[in-house]
Amino acid sequence: MNTARTVPFARFLPRAVRHDHRVSNDVDMLVRAARVAGGVHRLVDDLAADLTVVEPQTPMSEVEVLFRSPHVACLGVRRDDDHVGLLTRSRFADAQTGRLGFGRAVLTRRPIAEVADFAPLVVDSGTGIVEAATRAMERRGSARYDDVVVRGSTWASVATGDLVLSLVASLTTRSLHDPLTRLPGRELVLHTLRSWSTMLAGSSRRLVLLVADVDDFGALNATHGPVAADDFLVRLAGRLKAALPSGALVGRTGSDELMAVVMVAGATPEQFEQHVAQLRREVDHALAPQRGDDRPVRLVVASDLGATHADALVTQALARMHALKRRERVPA
Repeated sequence: MNTARTVPFARFLPRAVRHDHRVSNDVDMLVRAARVAGGVHRLVDDLAADLTVVEPQTPMSEVEVLFRSPHVACLGVRRDDDHVGLLTRSRFADAQTGRLGFGRAVLTRRPIAEVADFAPLVVDSGTGIVEAATRAMERRGSARYDDVVVRGSTWASVATGDLVLSLVASLTTRSLHDPLTRLPGRELVLHTLRSWSTMLAGSSRRLVLLVADVDDFGALNATHGPVAADDFLVRLAGRLKAALPSGALVGRTGSDELMAVVMVAGATPEQFEQHVAQLRREVDHALAPQRGDDRPVRLVVASDLGATHADALVTQALARMHALKRRERVPA
């Protein structure tokens, strides 16, 4: 028979901390954040592991043998064809030590049905992770971090800890990526720029930073609506990525701003400047309006020939963009 492979979240915590209000509050806040943010679309079936289901009359002496495997976090206990109870490792340990009114000497002769929980949290395999985590956190007391039973073509279980970790991973991804364009956000772009700058220090390779800013993006939004504005940004991001060499990083760093980091192979200063000029021409061409509702795009380029580190490169590029906008406001 198959055995469950998951480990309850609470097992990673000391027993004294397991029911600490601060831990519960932190997890509650995480679940609420995931519900507000949206975009966490994975299902519990993606995380669930097969659940070993035993008959209710199975003696606890046999159950003890099953729990000797570190891969068995819980067992299902058949109630009927449509329902199962749950016996977690922690509940089994409590029964062994007498916390549930038994003791090991008496317990070995008892059937598993006498100590199993026949009212566990059960969700369908198509349930979203956010919903499952929300329902898990609504439980009270020692059962809060018990595994969740998953009903599908076969019985399965998912550790509450795995639900929480999945939410953390999803929210981290969302916080570092723009949900519209799927591009890295500002923090990830700047982090990558700094990492590359450190990595290339002392080498012959150079970095080029390009900043693209949509001219009067608000007018597009006001005239054609937010759907058209979003569509333009997605198309613009795709055109910018296509115009850059393989390995370049493109991110959305503002509501109407895109930033790209390009690593250029070793070359003389003259060859490097020629490469940058060619790169600018290609990107300018890619960002030029292609449809009637497209907006013009400003483009500035900065290179580490004129900056000693990543932050200076960003400062240089943004200063050039600011100067470009200021010149545009001056009447001819």
